[in-house]
Amino acid sequence: MSRSRRKSPIIGVTTAQSEAQCKAQAERKVRRLVRQTLGEALHGDALPQKRWALVNPWDGPKDGKHWVADPVAKWMRK
Repeated sequence: MSRSRRKSPIIGVTTAQSEAQCKAQAERKVRRLVRQTLGEALHGDALPQKRWALVNPWDGPKDGKHWVADPVAKWMRK
């Protein structure tokens, strides 16, 4: 991966390395709700379609991304 570079200068606005823990927590909430809903024998219409229907993505550790006009070479490495 020493030659791996970003193709576009879009950088995350964060100090967090990953959102994996936040996403896993959201999926657990969705799976739990699905199990409870199916246990109550409701229609499939009541099932949540996406994890972000229950969890606000803006509460996660990353705040999004922005475009850097003049990126430093260090930022373009993966």
